[in-house]
Amino acid sequence: MPQSAVGRDRFRWTILALISISHIVGASAQYGINTLAPFYKDELQLSRAQVGLFFSAFYLAMTGASFATGWLADRYGVRSTTFKGHLFLGICIMAAALSPSFEWGCVSFFLAGCGYSFLNPASTIGVMTWFERDERATAMGIKQTGVPAGGVLAAVLAPSLVLIIGWRGSLAVLGSINFLFGFVFSRLWREPFNVDSVRRADAEFAAADASSLKVWQLLPISCATAIYLVGQMALITYVPLYLKDVMNFSPYWASQALALTQAGAMVGRVGWGVVSDRLFHGQRKIVLIWIGIFSALLIAILGTLQPQSPYYVLLPILFLAGISIVGYQGVSYALIGEIAGKTRTGAGLGMMIAINSAAATLGTPIFGYIVDRTGSYALAWQTLAVTVSVGILGLALLLKEPKSN
Repeated sequence: MPQSAVGRDRFRWTILALISISHIVGASAQYGINTLAPFYKDELQLSRAQVGLFFSAFYLAMTGASFATGWLADRYGVRSTTFKGHLFLGICIMAAALSPSFEWGCVSFFLAGCGYSFLNPASTIGVMTWFERDERATAMGIKQTGVPAGGVLAAVLAPSLVLIIGWRGSLAVLGSINFLFGFVFSRLWREPFNVDSVRRADAEFAAADASSLKVWQLLPISCATAIYLVGQMALITYVPLYLKDVMNFSPYWASQALALTQAGAMVGRVGWGVVSDRLFHGQRKIVLIWIGIFSALLIAILGTLQPQSPYYVLLPILFLAGISIVGYQGVSYALIGEIAGKTRTGAGLGMMIAINSAAATLGTPIFGYIVDRTGSYALAWQTLAVTVSVGILGLALLLKEPKSN
């Protein structure tokens, strides 16, 4: 049985804060790509599909590198892996700030994605090392809010810096913050004093729960959330351009408005978990279906708005879309763990992340391609809403949720 909370190392909450800040700093560089799109699109003479390919390049690197970086995190530990991840991410984002062309930017963002892929496995190992099993779900949820929080930071900080030092300087600052934070993390990180006992307890628990990976049971949730992720990536990538091109926002306020979507995601990642655990007594499938329904409706409404639509209609839609289509991951991660079993959660998540990232890599630029070819964001939003509906249907018909204990 886990030891009482009273007897545990109180420094674990400081460590959790450090890990969460690592996510915030890393995600700020990631989301700087789409937040700054209204500023660099015209200077680099990019199409909307090419803007989407920048984000796809970042995700393509994560798709290919996630298993390898997870192995490196196991082999070399949290401190070393996180340190190298932030340094490499920072250097590559600063290189992207020097981009003279689409090709340079694409390669830079791809390499930045390789650096970012170090951070999630390392932070997950950190939570697993520091927290006993009865606290890990809470700690993991808090950690994951760092990703949308980084999006909020990018949406608020980056456009403001553009007014002072231009988009290149703003992107370079996001890279520099990552580079410097790598040293801060390395200095503050330490292993728990009881790490050996925690690992022994995990090994004993794993030995009692060993099982093979349930690939066919994992495919429906992996493929459905891949479609959800396409909706998420299209939303956060193209909202700034949509607000600028259609709703007549300035580039500055178009980027700032994205902070509402990311703030909604922070609410959703915690809130949907509470809804699933408390209101639906541990059921995940029904919650994911409702999230999909809300997401499809909100995305479809975006396709009906006109340039004269009032802000008090548009801005709440962006916030609610963040709660739904950007805030679903906590519930899907919990369901993956419950289907795969405790000893196969990592493999199950690895499978889902690979499928999700591959779908986002392909799907995000397709949204931009539709707008480029037709000149219509409305058609692109409606197509995306239909696509999300396919994911909802797949969940409803194909997913078999394990019985809750």
